[in-house]
Amino acid sequence: MRRILGIGVMIVGALCSSPVVHAQQRGASAAKLEFPIIAGYGGIVARPTAVEQPRPGAKVILDATADSKPDEVNKGLERAARLLNLYGTAGRKKTDVTIAVVLHGEATKSVLSDSAYQARLGIERNPSLPLIRELQKAGVQILVCGQALNYKKIPDAEVAEDIPIAASALTAIMNKQADGFAYVPIP
Repeated sequence: MRRILGIGVMIVGALCSSPVVHAQQRGASAAKLEFPIIAGYGGIVARPTAVEQPRPGAKVILDATADSKPDEVNKGLERAARLLNLYGTAGRKKTDVTIAVVLHGEATKSVLSDSAYQARLGIERNPSLPLIRELQKAGVQILVCGQALNYKKIPDAEVAEDIPIAASALTAIMNKQADGFAYVPIP
């Protein structure tokens, strides 16, 4: 049975690599990006006839560990904006999905205040903070791992205002999953 499944996966993989699929993807990427809920971040292409449209009532915890260049917005935060915008283009409201983002590992620096960001990275402003504020306004819970702050030698005072510190990313993820949240890693 596994062998058959493996062959099926290889066939699907081969189909996804076909020139027709790539041409369709190129056409999709050339379409105009939309930002119905979070302006300027997480742009998406509306797909009104696609299967698996966003449903009301979904809950997700995004496990953001990805690093970003000092002058770029963190990828995990961008993914949260994209998810909200997917809901918007499907005619849903921001309240139709509950999103939490826990930042740790290399993503920890994304929560630094502007002054701490400048002192540590030499960039005048933390590029992730404006998006964090927009996500928070939209109801997204942003958390930072207290253990990662410790390992990265970042004092709590350097965390931007109104960003809660979780005991750990592990406990935040476990608690959210126990509360019915789907887990999505953003490596």
